Amino acid sequence: MLNVARSKRLIITRLTNRKPSQTGRLLWFNTMRFLRASTPRKLANFGVVKVERALRREHLWGMPYRFHVDTLNACNLRCPLCPTGLGTLQRPRGKMSIEQFRHVVDQIAPYAYYLNLYNWGEPLLHPEICDMIRYATDKGITVSISSNLNRMDEALAGKLVESGLSELIVSIDGASQAAYEKYRRGGRLSVVLENLSRLVEARRRSHRSAPFILVRMLIHKHNEHEIAALRGTVTALGVDSFTTHPLFIDPRNPEHRQEWLPEDESKSFYDYSAETMENTWDCADLWESCTINWDGGLAPCCWLQNPAHDIANVLETPLRTIWNGDAYISSRRVFSVGGPKAGPQKTICTKCRGRPEYLTY
Repeated sequence: MLNVARSKRLIITRLTNRKPSQTGRLLWFNTMRFLRASTPRKLANFGVVKVERALRREHLWGMPYRFHVDTLNACNLRCPLCPTGLGTLQRPRGKMSIEQFRHVVDQIAPYAYYLNLYNWGEPLLHPEICDMIRYATDKGITVSISSNLNRMDEALAGKLVESGLSELIVSIDGASQAAYEKYRRGGRLSVVLENLSRLVEARRRSHRSAPFILVRMLIHKHNEHEIAALRGTVTALGVDSFTTHPLFIDPRNPEHRQEWLPEDESKSFYDYSAETMENTWDCADLWESCTINWDGGLAPCCWLQNPAHDIANVLETPLRTIWNGDAYISSRRVFSVGGPKAGPQKTICTKCRGRPEYLTY
């Protein structure tokens, strides 16, 4: 499970890097988003899920309420710690059709609060992304996308605003082009800021408050000194909030540690004094969420990019059947109260045990 002290440190760092007014807006947005998406059935399911997770139950009554649906796994940038950018993604390239997307949304709509249309790809490259957002929104689900925002014109900005999109997370990792392109290779900071202004203006013209625009900065050695500068730049453009996030690496790789870890340990996910650095993950996903890839392959968490680790395919088998199948039961038993227990079959979770090997799975 995620180290409590490390989690506390990261939360404090994020709050320090944000203006109090931005923190307030973010909290208000998340509260209202939850309330708007609520129905009696969803609320009951949400409560059941939280109880079952606390009890570490294996066979569940509740269904997940958070989803990642990766509508395509292609990107226009070449980020050096991303399998897509590196060209090492093990799942074949492709995109989900609108018909397949509707099939997925129809399954999750009765209990889904949050739908994140991103994982290994740039969602704005999908030609039907706005239609997908509208379909899910009309089903009462709040939709978020995360974008590098290097490709967007006025027409797309207007369509995004009109689509019902709840949240747009814009990844900007530097206040200067030199720092920005260290990670967002192939991207242009000036283009991103121009597109950000275009989107803010489209929202203003529409007299809407959505989408909520959140700029997220991945912190590494090359940009840790530009946090305040970037926060000031995007705040002046009219975004709703700003946040920082640590950069995940393969901690066993000395080149990764040397190249990417911030000098300021408080801005990192990792414990620099540890004998062995490792990734740890709060595996609430096995009770609360799931990740669906463009081809329908269902992964137990968003770290996984190899189709060999898929639990099943939601385009072939109903999610409700998958959710209490042998693979999920075996995975949950890894985190049983009192320690791991053997399950009906081995899964990637029985190997990972909450310590994912980033870039190797």
